[in-house]
Parts: sequence; structure tokens; C-alpha cells
Amino acid sequence: MASVPAEAETRQRLLRTVKKEVKQIMEEAVTRKFVHEDSSHIISFCAAVEACVLHGLRRRAAGFLRSNKIAALFMKVGKSFPPAEDLSRKVQDLEQLIESARNQIQGLQENVRKLPKLPSLSPLAIKHLWIRTALFEKVLDKIVHYLVENS
Repeated sequence: MASVPAEAETRQRLLRTVKKEVKQIMEEAVTRKFVHEDSSHIISFCAAVEACVLHGLRRRAAGFLRSNKIAALFMKVGKSFPPAEDLSRKVQDLEQLIESARNQIQGLQENVRKLPKLPSLSPLAIKHLWIRTALFEKVLDKIVHYLVENS
């Protein structure tokens, strides 16, 4: 079991990382007048938020439901928190669209024009799809606040 000072230091390190990523996003916004959704700073921010959220889960419930712990957590929260339920529906639809496009690409390599229009997502963007979507749907703060209040 981790000692209390080590636990507090880990939490502080995670929070410093999130603050650093937010600062970089703000600097990019000031410098470029916008932040593209595929910015490396957005991906880094999503990874930092995921690390913060998963920190408590690892300690309390190792192996939480399935391999994508964030998806499982958001779906579980969605049962009692409507913004998370809406987010779950949107992300699951997006995941289905991505999966069907992958299957079509594998099956119909020569017939590229019939593929549905997909947002171009990098592998890292797909890895953090739940947090990224929550961020762009402007519900990430509400879900995190709900988790903190109802942990």
C-alpha cells in the first residue's frame, strides 16, 4: 500500500501535468488565434486527464469492467448522469462508424469512393476518444465534477 505522502505527491504531480497541458493549449490559442482539435497539446491534455481519472480507479478497482476503463466509467456514470449518457451514445455511434469504415476499407480496398465520410482521427485521438469527445461536447468538466462529488 502506498504511503500517504507518496499518494499526495502523485496527486500533485498529476495535477501539475494537467495544469501544464492547459497552459500550453492557452499559449497555442493566443499564438495561433485557435487550437485545432488534432493539436498535439489536445492529445496530451486528454492523456493527462485520463491519468488523473484512472489514478483513483486503479487504487480502488483494478480491472474495472473491461480494458477501456474510461469508456466503462463514463457508461456507468451515464446511468445516473444524463450528460454522460448523451456522451456515451455519441461516442458509441462514432466508434461504430470508425469500425464499419475499417471493415469496409479492409474488404473493399479498390472501391474507395463508396466509403462513408469519416473524421480523420489519429491513433492517439482514437485512443482518447471518450475524453476528447467529452471535451469538444463541453461536458468533460461536468462529468469530472460529478465523479468528484459522487465518488
